[in-house]
Amino acid sequence: MAWVRSGGVLRDARGRRDKGRTKWMQEEIRLQDEEKRIMDQWNAYETRWKALNASREPVTWADIPWPSTIPPTTYEDLTHEAVSEFLLATFKVRGFAGSRKERIRSSLLRWHPDKTSTLVSRVQEEEREGVQEGINAVFRSLKQLQDAGKQA
Repeated sequence: MAWVRSGGVLRDARGRRDKGRTKWMQEEIRLQDEEKRIMDQWNAYETRWKALNASREPVTWADIPWPSTIPPTTYEDLTHEAVSEFLLATFKVRGFAGSRKERIRSSLLRWHPDKTSTLVSRVQEEEREGVQEGINAVFRSLKQLQDAGKQA
């Protein structure tokens, strides 16, 4: 794998270039890299939540681990597509255990406006309204995902 990753080409038993196996190996490497990126993002998200919950320091918009692949700068960046893509990405990873329903449920509990009131109270005054709008945007997206799951 390291050979193909560095640009090498696999060879068959006779020493000829094996383009089929090389292409398959390149695709496997791409898939493994993508799965690692997804899991690293998810683990960083969870780690940031743990750190945020353990801290009692004032909070800014940037301190909040928003459920988005690209860090949002305003609540308008927290679209339904961005939130659902991030929260459900780990289900593309081979061997990932867990259910979509449970992920949505636990996220709803985390992002529920009533549950986030202690977090919002720690947000700097000038950013508080934007953070509350962001929380509401995430919660609306999660409700849409939950409702779509009920219809399926």
